[in-house]
Amino acid sequence: MVPQTNDSPPPDRATATPDTRVLRDTGGASYSMEISVDGWVAMRGHPRQRDTARHSKKSHWKLVKKLTGAAAEAQRQVVAADLNGELYKVDGHTRGYLWSTGYLKRPESVLATVYRCNTHRELIRLYSIFDSQDAVEKQQDRVTGAMRQYGLILESKRLFQGAFTDALSIAWRGVARGKDAFGQYYDEFDVHEAVRMFKGELESIDSVDPQGDVFHTGVIAAALIDLTLDPRSLAFYARVAKRNVKHKEGSTFDPVEGVQCLMQNIKAAGTARDKETQEGICGRVLLASHIFRNGPTDTMYHSDGKFDNAPDILEAVKKVRELKLKEAPAS
Repeated sequence: MVPQTNDSPPPDRATATPDTRVLRDTGGASYSMEISVDGWVAMRGHPRQRDTARHSKKSHWKLVKKLTGAAAEAQRQVVAADLNGELYKVDGHTRGYLWSTGYLKRPESVLATVYRCNTHRELIRLYSIFDSQDAVEKQQDRVTGAMRQYGLILESKRLFQGAFTDALSIAWRGVARGKDAFGQYYDEFDVHEAVRMFKGELESIDSVDPQGDVFHTGVIAAALIDLTLDPRSLAFYARVAKRNVKHKEGSTFDPVEGVQCLMQNIKAAGTARDKETQEGICGRVLLASHIFRNGPTDTMYHSDGKFDNAPDILEAVKKVRELKLKEAPAS
């Protein structure tokens, strides 16, 4: 029986063990196979597959639904992997989902090119190759795929959809986009590896139920750095997540209130989407967290909430990289 995946609705019981037919197999690195639609739906999804249900809601599927002739026939072409006799989808996850729901017209069968993989690493690399060739998966999709691969389940509204790629980039590279302080460009940033490295810290942030109006990219990046260097800093972010501060003209703030006020002002100024703003926020929040841990005796404990004297984050990022590369086993 073909194992059932959790990214598609279950097929009818009567077709749970569909017929398949090998069309061509010369014993090389790949072979071709004809598979019933129900068989494709039931096939195990790739470990890195993104959020299929979310992807199925994207607007381009409305165009796919209208395809006819050769363009419609091309939708039957899919790619699979064979790892020790176990078949995995490599692409065509969303088409299978939409065929099973009836949104897309079901073809008579699908035509699969199946690649033989000798190791789990080859299975992962195969997905990355098709991802790169087709350019169909955005960074957020890569994050959700990595979350699935590494068993990372986030439940907070702010994090569960994987919308924190730039925060990962700041915590790992020192910048949100472009060329980083280590000479790599954004496109070379391995999102899957970053999710693996920061899995524990992401779970910790998720546990305090971070709110989107405060936990912008820069705040999440600061939390990733902070929790890597000192897990006790979670107490600061838990307070930031729960306290609701109203700005009072001329008043001073403790570090928690200061971060809340800072984010309110940035939101009001309309600069929250500026990547340099988020990189700057990261440094300011790291400073606020440091002051909070020092306690009320710190001369900066009560301030105007701007934290303008925050140091550059690069040194902290370098320490994070050193720790992560030393502690984390190879994937």
